[in-house]
Amino acid sequence: MRFSTLLSSSAALFSLAWTVSCASSPPSGAITVGSGGKYSTLSAALKDTSSNVYFVYAGSYKEQVVINRANVKIYGQTPNALTYANNQATITNNVPASSAGSNDASGTVRVLATGVSIYNLNIANTYGKPVDQSQAIALSVQAGQFGCYGCKLTGYQDTLLANKGTQFYGKSYIEGAVDFIFGMEASVWITGSTINTIGNGYITASGRQTADSNYYVIDKSSITGTGTQYLGRPWR
Repeated sequence: MRFSTLLSSSAALFSLAWTVSCASSPPSGAITVGSGGKYSTLSAALKDTSSNVYFVYAGSYKEQVVINRANVKIYGQTPNALTYANNQATITNNVPASSAGSNDASGTVRVLATGVSIYNLNIANTYGKPVDQSQAIALSVQAGQFGCYGCKLTGYQDTLLANKGTQFYGKSYIEGAVDFIFGMEASVWITGSTINTIGNGYITASGRQTADSNYYVIDKSSITGTGTQYLGRPWR
């Protein structure tokens, strides 16, 4: 019964991706970022609390974004909201956990509040695999009721830190090599997505420390790429 309820809830969340208009232009009342927008970075825009809706115009923005307000919606510019393939806005950084002080602190985008939704945004941590390999998070989600629709997440080690609460990823792209979907206390549903491997390792790594009911579900998705990969392992 519980699993059926979760399935229904996830399906409802996924349907939201189809109810939004094509994000080629800002939704009514949105705070805008980029060329022609009100702010030059998403970080600066988020300090403006006159709306919970933000629109990022096409471009590459090197910054670290912290979302600490509930029910924020962020749209990246795209001609087709139903896929990540045509996304035109990218948030990028290259900070490793070894210098940031923690996995979460290295995240290019950090979600710290509930009810956040991100649409058609590319998020990257380009630290890669240097001589001193380290975790380097693209997206860190530390709160529940999170939805990620048509997004492209790229990194190498620990790309997606799905750490707490219920989280949904639909029609998205997640790339990495080592433990690149991981966390401790989240229930994660990934559907209609592409998971791309770029080296040897493990796709998922659960760090749960109790016999809780948290889970990873990868549904109707494709696994592509190179290297020898296992679907998952215990992180701790």
